[in-house]
Formats: sequence, structure tokens, C-alpha cells
Amino acid sequence: MAPIRVLVLACLTALLVGAGLFVSPGLLGSPGGEVYGHAWVQWWHGQALPAWPAGTPLAEGTENWPVIDPIPTAIGALIGRLFSPIVGYNTWILLSVFLAAIGGAIVARWEDGDWVTGSVVLGLSPALLGSLMSGLTEDGAVGLAAIGLAGIGRRSPLLVGLTLGLLSWCGLVLSWYAAVVSVGFGLWSIATTRQWRPIVVAGLVAVLMALPVALLQGDRLLGAGHQGGQFLAQTEPLWRLNPWRGVDVLSFLTPGFQDPGDAMVRMHPGYLGLVPILLAIRGGRSRWWWVLLGSMLIAVGPSLSWGGTPTGISNPFALLAHHLPLGSLLNHHGRALLVGWIALAVLAARGTMCLSPAWRHAARLLLLADLVLLSPVGVSMPIADTTPPDVLSSVSTLSEGSVLVVPAAGPGVHFQRPLFDQRVHGRPLLLSPNHPGLPVRVRQTSAGQWLAGLGFVENTKPDELVFSDEISVLVALPEVADAVEAVLGPPDKSGADRSAAWDIPLHR
Repeated sequence: MAPIRVLVLACLTALLVGAGLFVSPGLLGSPGGEVYGHAWVQWWHGQALPAWPAGTPLAEGTENWPVIDPIPTAIGALIGRLFSPIVGYNTWILLSVFLAAIGGAIVARWEDGDWVTGSVVLGLSPALLGSLMSGLTEDGAVGLAAIGLAGIGRRSPLLVGLTLGLLSWCGLVLSWYAAVVSVGFGLWSIATTRQWRPIVVAGLVAVLMALPVALLQGDRLLGAGHQGGQFLAQTEPLWRLNPWRGVDVLSFLTPGFQDPGDAMVRMHPGYLGLVPILLAIRGGRSRWWWVLLGSMLIAVGPSLSWGGTPTGISNPFALLAHHLPLGSLLNHHGRALLVGWIALAVLAARGTMCLSPAWRHAARLLLLADLVLLSPVGVSMPIADTTPPDVLSSVSTLSEGSVLVVPAAGPGVHFQRPLFDQRVHGRPLLLSPNHPGLPVRVRQTSAGQWLAGLGFVENTKPDELVFSDEISVLVALPEVADAVEAVLGPPDKSGADRSAAWDIPLHR
């Protein structure tokens, strides 16, 4: 396994994932996920460099907002400050795929498998790409997790400890799942080798490195403000993408792309790939089978669904994970497949090595075809548009104070989009990164009730307008600008794209 060949393959994998940028500029990911929100966090951190703020007054409820992924945020912020926030965000997304491909190659080689298979499987895994497409930048360090887990009991304990400790600085959810596997691998190593010191050393190093991150996230880890993932006890048409709570059982082996359309959802595809599974079976027995099966059992969530329909059958394995330390804070159990794909990469790589050289090449091609053509999310990421409304460049001349952008919610409304557009004007927004719609106190006014309904088909024109004192500037996107103008009259500022802005103190 020549290092240069590994790097070349990892680069090609990242280029394949980011190919859409050659056609259309923007943010790598689905606009229906949390792409705009995570890119926004990197932007305001970049603006503050070299300081590292614990929050920002630029949005609702974000005064205390410690990032869950300090390293990805720092990378995106620094590069964003040097070039642009779009370049900064995309750099981490592509770097995540690049590192996953390298990590897959390394662990495959350590486990006597085919490094090409390991690299392709982990770098193009639907679980990883689905998370990245959804804007979950904290899931991007899968390659780092792979190296740390594969090294337990077999490589330098210092390397293992540093790798797993560093992982906690990249994302707490992935780090939690890796920690569960680490405990299992550590106990297995002690039981088979009777050597406990390397495991203890690795564990201590990892814990000491993770401790500062845990302290930064103290309130979150204690459950303050925690909201459980939404669970819909009804038919889910996007069941192959598994947007809510757990993975549909049928999605594990159901191939085919599924377009989420305008749905405002995260994507956690369960598809494991027909070719990777067949190769894994060919590879025979391995400790990694326990990781793959365990991740699948946890991933389906507290209640099983089949083909989008809840079965009403409880899943005791997810309930067990819920009772582990911090397990109750997990919103979507499907993210367990991130470590499951590490296992599948190793198992498939071992299976490929069991084939003759000619069949080995054929297996690699079939594997690539499977992940490219049959994955529910594909491999070339969609591009989230980043063109700001024209009128935003002129709102600085209007009254000082907070800006409200409408529609703030509704079908097809990307409610986090105004956060990333904030880079144009830098003024506070009456918008919560976690909740679509207007703040409750703003909605309680007659004007607020009217504005809150602008993103929906039916909206009643108010008899009188009483605006919240907090609104200084009202920005209407092109799709609702006419409706606002019919009530408030001609805008104070307008853009070529039909976006418009009103100086609210002048209209009270």
C-alpha cells in the first residue's frame, strides 16, 4: 500500500463527492438539512478570530452557543476568514471524505484486507454522505474514528488514545459511539491477550483529551434544553432516507436513489450496499461483525418500522443504548451506522482479499458501481444555493436594530437560510437556529400573527397592525414581497430579484 496511491484515491473520492461544485457554486449539501445553520456558525467564529466566542448575539437564543465540533468549526472559520465562508465550509466537507477514504485504507490494511476496498467503502458510505449532506459537520471525522478503533490492542496505545481523544473535538455523537465500541474492543483485547496496561493507557489519554470538550458542553451533556428527536407514528414516505429517530429495517438492503424534494429533513440512509455485504460474508469471521450488527440493532431506534410503516414492535437494543451514560441524549439512532460502516469497510476489504487477483479487480468495480448508482443519497453532493437576496446589501441604511426575514416558516422555506445570508449585513436576526417561525413574543402581536402566516397558502390580512418594538427592519423574500407590499405599501428598499425591505419604525 504505497502512500501516494492512497492519497490519490482519497483525492479522487473527494472530487467525486464535490463534483457538483464544477457546475454550480454554493455549499455542499442539501438545503433541506442544517447546511446553512452550520455554515453560519463557522462564519461568525471566523469573524471573531483570533477570539473564540462561546456564543453570539446575532440570533435568538445563541448568546450561549458552544460548538459541538470545535475542530471542524475552527478549520471552516479560519479558511472562511482567509477566503470566503463558502470555501471554508466546503473545505471541511471534502476533507471529511478525504480522511474517511484514508482511514478506510489504513484500517483495511491493518486487518489484512484490500486497502482499495476499505478506502472506497468508507469514503463513499451512505451513512457518512447522508450526514454531511444534512449539514452535520460533527460527523465528518469517521476516518479518525476508524484508525482509533482499529488500533485498540494492536497499535501504540498512545496513538489510539490521541486519535480517539482528538475525535471528541470533532463531534460528540460520533465520539460517543466510538467510545462504546472502544470499551468492547478494550475488554476483548484484555480477555484475549491478558495485557491490560496498553488499554488503560489508551483510555486515560482519550479521556484526558476529551475532558475539556465535555466541560465546554457541560449544560448540553446534563440535558439542559435537550429535545428528543421527532418520532412520527405514521407512514414515512422518505423511509429510505430515515429522517426521523431511527432506521427503517427494510432500508438496510433497499437500493435506489430517493430525492427528498423540498422536505426540511436530515438524511440518515440505512442502505449497506449489496456488494459490500456479499464481500463481507466472503471475508469470514471477525470481531468487526459484532460492531456492524450492534450498530444495526441500535440504528433502527426504539420502535421498528418496515417500508415506512411503524410495526409497533419495540427494539430492546435501542432501549439499552438509551440507558448507557449519555445515551438518552441521542436523537437519531441511525447515526450508529457511522461506526457500522467502519466495520463494513474492514469486512468487505477482508472479503476482497479472499478473491483471486482478477476477481479482486472486478469486485472493486462492482463495489464502486453499487455505491455510486444504488445509494439512496448518491455520491455527488447536491449544492445549496448561497445567492443572498439583493435587498440585503442596502438594509444597513435603515433603522438600527433587529431584522426579521419572511417567510419565516412554511412548505419549502429554508428557515436557516437567513442566518447564512447574515454575512451580507451583519445585523441581529429575529430567528432561532433551532426553531422555524417567529419568536413567540413577536407572534403575539397582530402584525406578528400576520407575518407568521406568510409562508402558508392561507393568510388573513390583519384589521390593524401592531408591530413588536423589536422589529426594526422587515425583509420580504420575492415569493411574499407582493403580499407584504399590499399591506404596508411600497418598500423602502427593493432588489432586482423582487426582494424588499421596510423600515418598520416608519410604518408604525
